[in-house]
Amino acid sequence: MKYRPEIDGLRAVAILPVVLYHAGVSWFPGGFVGVDVFFVISGYLITSIILGERVSGSFTLAGFYGRRIRRIFPALFVMMAVSYPIAWALLDPSAMAEFSGSIAASTVFFANVYFLEVSGYFATAAEFKPLLHNWSLSVEEQFYLIFPMAVLLTWRAGAKWQGRIFLAVALISLGLAQWQIARGNEARAFFLLYARLWELMVGVLVAYWLATPQGAALRDGGRLRHGALLGLALILGAVFTYDTETSFPGLAALLPCVGAALVIACATGQSMTGRLLGWRPVVFVGLVSYSLYLWHVPALVFTRIGTGRDDLWLMLAACVLAFALAVLSWRYVERPFRRMHALPPLRLFGTAAVCMAVLGGLGLLGQETDGFRAHYLANRLDPETRANYERFSPTATRSRVADDGCRFRDEELKEDFGARLQECAAQHGPGIFVLGDSHAENVYNALRSTERFPFLVGLTRGGCRPYQYKAKCSYEAAISFLDVHRDAVAQVVFHVSGSHYILDHRNEGDSDAAFEPGTEARIAEENITLTSAYLARLPEELDVLWLGPFAEARVDLSNPGNYSPERLRFNPVSLAHFDVLETRIKAEAKAQSAYRYVSLIEALDFDRDTLLQGDCLTFWDVDHFSPCGEQIFGPTIADLVLGKAPLTQ
Repeated sequence: MKYRPEIDGLRAVAILPVVLYHAGVSWFPGGFVGVDVFFVISGYLITSIILGERVSGSFTLAGFYGRRIRRIFPALFVMMAVSYPIAWALLDPSAMAEFSGSIAASTVFFANVYFLEVSGYFATAAEFKPLLHNWSLSVEEQFYLIFPMAVLLTWRAGAKWQGRIFLAVALISLGLAQWQIARGNEARAFFLLYARLWELMVGVLVAYWLATPQGAALRDGGRLRHGALLGLALILGAVFTYDTETSFPGLAALLPCVGAALVIACATGQSMTGRLLGWRPVVFVGLVSYSLYLWHVPALVFTRIGTGRDDLWLMLAACVLAFALAVLSWRYVERPFRRMHALPPLRLFGTAAVCMAVLGGLGLLGQETDGFRAHYLANRLDPETRANYERFSPTATRSRVADDGCRFRDEELKEDFGARLQECAAQHGPGIFVLGDSHAENVYNALRSTERFPFLVGLTRGGCRPYQYKAKCSYEAAISFLDVHRDAVAQVVFHVSGSHYILDHRNEGDSDAAFEPGTEARIAEENITLTSAYLARLPEELDVLWLGPFAEARVDLSNPGNYSPERLRFNPVSLAHFDVLETRIKAEAKAQSAYRYVSLIEALDFDRDTLLQGDCLTFWDVDHFSPCGEQIFGPTIADLVLGKAPLTQ
């Protein structure tokens, strides 16, 4: 395959926005689309190599996989090997256990699946995951495992029919990605191969087209040179206009992917775009782009954790460090291993297997020891902190309250929900219906603990909010359900987490970055309005109470190091942000007559100097009440629900 410097230039265009986006540079809000450009490049290059070797009769699966091993594994394994002791020194046990899991998953090409599984409601924030970027490598590695065999199986059909087959696969994959997004499963569309496959297939189709005499003639003749400039504009348009609010990947990913395809298909060394992308400094960045991709996330994450800071200049310094490491990795790891063509396949595959086993074993060891928790407790905590952890952490666990007669809760409206509701209404009269997310489960548990509500129903599910559609959330179903069963419900108590209305610098809610020192309260005004509009849609005859959010601790209680007396207190930034949020929600609620609003922040009046009340640690994680916290706050919350507190707006 003839070397095309403009492809390396396109790699530079892909990697720089990714790095700067992860560093928090606001000029590149859509920098994440660089990964999509990489997918297209990978699909094109792999297919071009396979087609060329297949035509010449030199293609073998062993040779293909051997090249992939030499290309991907050495730099990846070195990065993970260096990151492991740094993580061990910097991370608390919970984070170390998750990091270890990502090591183990990365060695067997399943990092994308692993991060999907740990991207749930209580997951570590993305900016504190040193190997999160490995998800895209796993997507590519999974593609490399299956695609060569797909080419071989369809080879007899001819290039034209192969192209049609792969086009159909691409369209199906794009459809599945968009379908998952429409159902509220953005994480599955983001992480999994079947939803990303079409992006790689775009590159595959470009390779098939350029392998035809017509395609090669059009590109080489420069007749399509303006298409390359358009492609570059499409990529940059996505980089500068997309942000975290963009529904992505799905159809939105067409912009960078089509842009990358146009650059690959149309750019030549004689075109303006080709000359720009072929400029030596740009090409050099492209040459080191793989190593830069590997190193930039660990450099940023470990810098954040080690310094406790996330300011822009520090992050840019971490990017410079990552670039230096990338150059070293490219010079002393990537290049030497890529040139080892004479290495016998058995030795190559055997060495790769040994490295995978060693790194995977270290990952499993970290998981089995819960992030080396015993060593951490014994050697890295002062006696008072360790005593506090041993005393209070067993009490700081999430409640799991079982059904009890007419006091029951579920995450969705199952078939027997209505019948059970009516039976309890016949026995006790209309009951209290708690609606919301995992914080509403806190409220439900708190009310139950008072024994003042013989008929109490909860419809709560973590991560569900009325302004954000998700397939498994029951807000829309609840409207019709409550309309049908309004005679069985005396009051709807609505409650959701407040941290989802507070945005970080990337406009993401429920982010630890939003509660770091020096941050300003950025409120998602539209989501408050949408929440209010939803409550106004509930049946008019119902007494609807919006029980406002409570202030959240925003202290990582999975970290034993935070059990020192000076750390077992509310994050002051959180308290300040929630005061701002409370003011905004009150202003919205005042204009409404369809529901009442009650402030939990005012009612609970937390002791801001400690999270301890006697022998109770009132929170079990950054934002949820512990079981004993639910019991302590339960009477006050019950008074609010029963209208015994003068705080109704």
